[in-house]
Amino acid sequence: MTIIDRVKSYKPRRTECVLFARPLPLIADEYPDPGEDYSFKAVFDPDDRHLRALEGDERCELMKPFFAKGGFAMLAIHLPTDQAVSKMWLLTFTPSPADAKRGLLPIKLARDECFILDIWTHPDFRRQAVSFTVAYEMGRVVDHLFPEKRWVYGYAHKDNEASRNLMTLLYGMWPVQEFTEIEIGRFWVTLEPGSDDPEFGPFSKEGRHAGSGLQVPGRPRAGDLYRDYHHPKGFAKAKLDAEIVNWLTPGPDWFDNDHPLDANGDPATPETLPRDLSDPA
Repeated sequence: MTIIDRVKSYKPRRTECVLFARPLPLIADEYPDPGEDYSFKAVFDPDDRHLRALEGDERCELMKPFFAKGGFAMLAIHLPTDQAVSKMWLLTFTPSPADAKRGLLPIKLARDECFILDIWTHPDFRRQAVSFTVAYEMGRVVDHLFPEKRWVYGYAHKDNEASRNLMTLLYGMWPVQEFTEIEIGRFWVTLEPGSDDPEFGPFSKEGRHAGSGLQVPGRPRAGDLYRDYHHPKGFAKAKLDAEIVNWLTPGPDWFDNDHPLDANGDPATPETLPRDLSDPA
């Protein structure tokens, strides 16, 4: 790539987007069968071979802080070719401003919220059940590893009718907010200031979860209409088919370049600052 091409690649691109939301768990009444040629993998490891082959070394290195904080990538693997043919990334924490370079929008999440990003299926497999079964398999992983999560967000570009239909018709999600996304280069992404409509959504300064009087379709968080929609004994757990790939490699790279410190003020290791996936907070 020439210098001119590199400069052109960093020209900002504006895209109108729609944000969707729905209560968890994201489990269908009838689980769509992707067929025997597929397996699923919940990847918490940036060095996973299927993820590296799909995303490339540069992005996997860049996303190490994402995995260190508890986020993960859901993959569908085509067994005959041993290739990842579908992916969904799940954000389980509120990103910091520095996370914009990793492609994470400045969304503000409550403790019981998560955010789906970067949905993709290989063109040869988009008409097969695997293209949306991966979402329900992700729901099963969240149900098992993140039982405190109660809401999930996702977004699609307004001009991408296929993605919007996927959110509304297959996942049963509701449009709750519009905003303008700005992309710079391959990964860096942010929000155009003041473009969020309505302004009480999770991309605003306060966040949808900040006020008891702010309601969207679904379960009210407070007020006279509030109900505990979770059974006292919890939801029945769906059978977890996905392989869970943890990131437990010793050494500094277990976290990231912005290295956290342990209780003694020294660079942390998995032994001195363990990460429990069942309680990411």
